[in-house]
Amino acid sequence: MRLQSALILSVGLGVGLALPAPAQGGIQLAGLDLNSLQGLNVAEISTLLRSLAGNAAVAEAEQNAGVEQQNAKAKEGEAAAGEEVAEGEEGAENEVDVQAIFDTPVEVQGGDLKQDLQFPPSAIGSFEYEFQATTADTVTVTENKTPASAPSGFVAIEPSSFKVSLAQSKGAGLTLSKIDYIFDTASAALAGMDITQAKVGRLCADVGAFVIEETLGELEFEAEENEVTLNLNKNVTAEGEWGIFLPAAAAATALMEQMRAGAGNATAKQ
Repeated sequence: MRLQSALILSVGLGVGLALPAPAQGGIQLAGLDLNSLQGLNVAEISTLLRSLAGNAAVAEAEQNAGVEQQNAKAKEGEAAAGEEVAEGEEGAENEVDVQAIFDTPVEVQGGDLKQDLQFPPSAIGSFEYEFQATTADTVTVTENKTPASAPSGFVAIEPSSFKVSLAQSKGAGLTLSKIDYIFDTASAALAGMDITQAKVGRLCADVGAFVIEETLGELEFEAEENEVTLNLNKNVTAEGEWGIFLPAAAAATALMEQMRAGAGNATAKQ
């Protein structure tokens, strides 16, 4: 019954998030039981988060389609000018941004040039990998949309996980190696979420689940970038699978607030 309630609630969350209108007959507010959220387990909260992220992606795509078309020509001119400025700044700081694509090998340079590999965004944010080493390498990141279980007491705020592969070094002996995730705070799926509590976890093949440990590296949340970053310890390699997580209690609290807002908006429209 709890899982059935979770599915009902995941539909109900759309009420307060300006998502596409429901099919004829609408959403039955009688099915929105706020108290039932408190009884959900971690797996069921994860189901809600995945549903919410998926719905937000659809709404965002529809909303942005018209805006992108209108701004396309203006952005072309801005991009050309921006690239010239960026190249000057990056050269001065010995750092470059690289627009990468999942499942596509990226040739990264040596010479201790810091390179931020930025991957296509999901409904709630973007995965990044920071590389710096004396020798060149080849980095490939694969998105896994059906990852293993979250660490105990946590839920996957980002539904996908990310597999990092370094062809030459295997992630050993690097000057800098960081796992980053930048949140899109405009995403409806993050409404009420305390992203400052986000953690980065690594898949442990022995137990078939992700783990969050201080021994992985130094975790930091950079508020100005809305970014959680894990600076890996020298004895920890980036080669492996990584996920972005939030304490289950914090996620449940945010979902309840979204439910209350959604129920209030629906009542006002009646």
